[in-house]
Amino acid sequence: MYSNLIAAALVSVAHIVSSSGTGSAPDVISQLQAQGYQVQFNGQSNGDLGQCTVTDVHRSSPTAYVDLDCPSGN
Repeated sequence: MYSNLIAAALVSVAHIVSSSGTGSAPDVISQLQAQGYQVQFNGQSNGDLGQCTVTDVHRSSPTAYVDLDCPSGN
């Protein structure tokens, strides 16, 4: 039962990221935090995360590592 819940949660995050190949950083981060993950970033954001997209998510409970793609001026 517990493994089914984890699988469903991972599928929901994967759907956010894979639905268009990328995902809005704030949306993906919120989803991961709601699932109990501590989020760490791979990539540099010098400003608003709303300008960044997520290119991949790597989960290693309790941490989710989020690959960011941000505009160079951000």
